[in-house]
Formats: sequence, C-alpha cells, structure tokens
Amino acid sequence: MNRKLKRICENLNWSVWDCDKDIELHKSSPAGEDFFFTVNKDNFLNEVIEYGEDFDPDEHAEMWVKNMHFVKGVPQSIRTLINDADAIKEMLEELANELKGSK
Repeated sequence: MNRKLKRICENLNWSVWDCDKDIELHKSSPAGEDFFFTVNKDNFLNEVIEYGEDFDPDEHAEMWVKNMHFVKGVPQSIRTLINDADAIKEMLEELANELKGSK
C-alpha cells in the first residue's frame, strides 16, 4: 500500500493498520460499531473495492439483531441496526470510490 492510498483512507477517517501481509481498515459507524475488515496488502485496491461491493447491509444488521441481547454495547433498536448497516455500506462505497479515483 502506498502513501497516497493510505492518506485517502485516513482523510475519510479510516484507521489503517499494517499487519505484515495484510492491511486492516477500521472506522466507527454512526451507531458506534468498531467496524473493520482485512485485505491483502498486495491486492489492496481491488480487495477494498470487492469488499464494498460484496458487503450486504441486511446480513450485517441481521447478525447484530441476533446478538443484540448477548453482546454488550449493541444498540437495542432494530431500526438503529438497519440504519447503521446502511451507513457502513455507504462508508465502504465512499472509500472505494475515492480509492478508484486515485488511479
């Protein structure tokens, strides 16, 4: 991952963690989820784009709905979880679009 791509991520408030062969990207969602995902360093741009395209807000919200009473800190409103998952999708799309624009 080069400095330009890292700077783009950080300008969008993503934390970038270099983990040997991988890169972890972290960002808080509007509802406070410490959202993160990992991509291969050698294929960073393509994997970030692919992750964003494949992210399913419904599936993500469903995971939290199933665990809302068992995991501390999970919002107790299904609407909040749905809205937050949609916001995460938008965060990923924004990141992918900015990175694609850097080519």
